[in-house]
Amino acid sequence: MPDASTLDKIVRQTIESIENAKEQIFAIAEDARTECSRLQKDLQEVREKAQAVIAQVDLLTLKERQARLRLVEVSRELKRYTEEDIRLAYEQARDIQVNLAVLREREGQLRAKRDELERRLRHLEGMVQRAEQLMNQVGVVLDFMGGNLKDLHVKMDEAQVRQQAALRIIMAQDRERFRLAREIHDGPAQGMNSLVLQVELCERLLQTDPGRVRRELQELKGRLRDSLKELRKILYDLRPHGLDDQGLIEAIRRYTADFSERTGLAVETRFFGQACRLERAYEVAIFRMIQEALQNVWKHAGAKRVQVAFEIAPQAVSVIVRDDGVGFDVADIFARPGDRFGLCGMRERAELLDGEWEVLSRPGQGTQIKFRIPLKSENDGE
Repeated sequence: MPDASTLDKIVRQTIESIENAKEQIFAIAEDARTECSRLQKDLQEVREKAQAVIAQVDLLTLKERQARLRLVEVSRELKRYTEEDIRLAYEQARDIQVNLAVLREREGQLRAKRDELERRLRHLEGMVQRAEQLMNQVGVVLDFMGGNLKDLHVKMDEAQVRQQAALRIIMAQDRERFRLAREIHDGPAQGMNSLVLQVELCERLLQTDPGRVRRELQELKGRLRDSLKELRKILYDLRPHGLDDQGLIEAIRRYTADFSERTGLAVETRFFGQACRLERAYEVAIFRMIQEALQNVWKHAGAKRVQVAFEIAPQAVSVIVRDDGVGFDVADIFARPGDRFGLCGMRERAELLDGEWEVLSRPGQGTQIKFRIPLKSENDGE
């Protein structure tokens, strides 16, 4: 990250360059407007001339038709007309045809010029429109960049914090994958390997000691059930049952009941507010935070009882997880390196959702974790 003075200099130089570019765009737009005005005037003149020529062509076309009819009449009745009448009829028809050809040529030239002026005018009008749009966009950029640079610094700091938080989330996810891989390796995988050996033993005993095979199979069935139970626990931790189908509240109730059964801790769950579905990202994040808090109680608190208070309000979701365990010194924990019992992960999840997170604890007085996640209203973004 550059320091504030360097950033300020960069932004000011950028603003100056954009302002110069805006002036150049304005000059181009003004030149285009002037040229548009001139073309509109020329186009109007050409249209008027073309209209006049078209009227003359229409008139001469009628006269040319009449002259041809006169010439046909004279040619058929030579006895009635003198040589002078015939010569005049021929000359009149020829002169009209020549004038008509000249006017038609002039009409074609004026039409071509009119079409060319119209194309150029449309092109310039499009250029003026694009220049105005570009100036408006540049103006928006200048208004944003020319505002309070301190706010810009704050936004950049916030973006950097969010990026770092996202990286820590990724690292936490990687640690979680490693933990799950180790748990599967040390649990179900080892158990399955042992079960394979026991099956092989049963195969060898089928001919020599059938009675022992029955005992081995009974033991094998019990161990398979234990492995299946352990595997289901891992799968449940990966994707809690009911979260997708029945929502966050039911998933929390089921998880706390199962957690209490597995750990022997007395868990009291209280729900306030109106039951409703939240966006998937909110439900997953909130569930994981509660799950992590309860896992911390089980692993580190030495508690006998834990309370989970959960409220859904129109504006936010609030959660409190309180235990009667040994407690700890909060400042001391956060001063240590490492994952700090997963507290940083919970805080980062809350911050990524623009929420608030707090842990309160003292040695011998239990621990309380609170977080509040704001919900987007229907009017957000309007």
